[in-house]
Amino acid sequence: MLVNPPIFLTDRVKVTVDENNMKAFVTVKEPGSEEETEITSQIVLDYIRNSGVKFGLRESVIDEIIESKSWGDRFLIAEGVTPINGEPASLELCFPTDISYKPQIKEDGHVDYKEVSIVHSTVKDHILVRKTPASKGMDGMDVYGHKILTYPGKDCDIKTGQGTYRDPENINLIKAAVDGIICYHSQNQFLEVQKLYVVQNSVDYSTGNINVKSSIEIKGDVKPDFSVTTPYNIEVKGVIEQASINCDGSLTVKIGIKGAPDKLIKTGGDIHANYIQNAQIKCRGSVYSGLEIRNTTIECDDQVVLVKAGGVIIGGKIMAVNNVTAASISNLYYVPTEIEVGINLQIKEKILEKEGQIKAANKLLAEVEKKIETIEKRPPGAVQGPSVSKLKEQKADFLKEIERLRNRLKEIQKDYFNVAGAFVSVSKTVYPGTIIKISGAVFEVKEELSHVIFRKERDEIKYTNLK
Repeated sequence: MLVNPPIFLTDRVKVTVDENNMKAFVTVKEPGSEEETEITSQIVLDYIRNSGVKFGLRESVIDEIIESKSWGDRFLIAEGVTPINGEPASLELCFPTDISYKPQIKEDGHVDYKEVSIVHSTVKDHILVRKTPASKGMDGMDVYGHKILTYPGKDCDIKTGQGTYRDPENINLIKAAVDGIICYHSQNQFLEVQKLYVVQNSVDYSTGNINVKSSIEIKGDVKPDFSVTTPYNIEVKGVIEQASINCDGSLTVKIGIKGAPDKLIKTGGDIHANYIQNAQIKCRGSVYSGLEIRNTTIECDDQVVLVKAGGVIIGGKIMAVNNVTAASISNLYYVPTEIEVGINLQIKEKILEKEGQIKAANKLLAEVEKKIETIEKRPPGAVQGPSVSKLKEQKADFLKEIERLRNRLKEIQKDYFNVAGAFVSVSKTVYPGTIIKISGAVFEVKEELSHVIFRKERDEIKYTNLK
């Protein structure tokens, strides 16, 4: 039970509390006269308690004040406990998460494709994710004894698909349900394990065309006129020879690609190959080639890079959204080679559609104009067909439609060329016969240029020396 201190002592003891109610201080004034009642530790303590301060009291400090007669000084007499908020949950991914697929390039420009690890495999019951749950935290208390509530840690989790399961004995562990390939999508935190379909030799008449819903490993080649289709990754240990490839993931070819005009290689991710020849490629990621890209048409949504120090692009047409990087472009024979960057390839189909509509409208316009001309050349009294006035109305309608289509095409083309920072980099030599296009601007190489980088400045393409 609290004891009220004598009234005449209240002027000698002063208690103050900070604005957060987390610290209380006491000041004991010097006695005014010898007749004043002697102040004791218990009296000061009772006074402090009567002020409402009751948590975190430091009674030993009061004894020190009285014993040392530290009159007039301000002492910390009570301190609350700060609440500790809960720690957020965390996920430990127990597998490699580097999905850039870019090979390691050594100082001499050499790339060891044996060390490129594009596909990460796992075995059944292997731990894929280890979750540390969020902690609840610890409530605090102010010097008045009021509880200060804490905030629990924020939870997080990962979405899982086929080929995974949660350990029934420990729900914080996610494991592989099958042997296969780890497919992790970091943007939407989705994890699944795809069974790996392995072709022990080549894709040929012994296997037929391959169309499976899993990642594919081909230990031999893909022979001419065959096709491989999957929504996941493809790895070919040998050569792709005049074959069709369609995958939503990455394509890795240890040796190289030998294409054909009627065989499309289409990927949703990156392409890696030691060389690419005579191919038709549409790639939603980046294209990385070691030695060369020769007589090939590429449409690439990111960048095209010749990763070896002597990597060359000879012939064909390369289109990439962001950049093209090579040691050399064309050669001493001035083989015509076109490089285009700074274009939004996703809009290309819309441009082709509008160009086709304009072409069709112009064809109909020409037919109407020919009919008008034929009628106007007929002698008086000849058998009449459609009236000239009606045909001229049709001609006017076609002219208006063509003008509308052309205006729409111009609007689309603005978005088509709206790519910032695009460039073409040549570390050795770019030869005459090369056409460089950047966001609609065109530059024809008329002399050999060495160690240059091409960029668009205002409406022109300029080149500067590489640093």
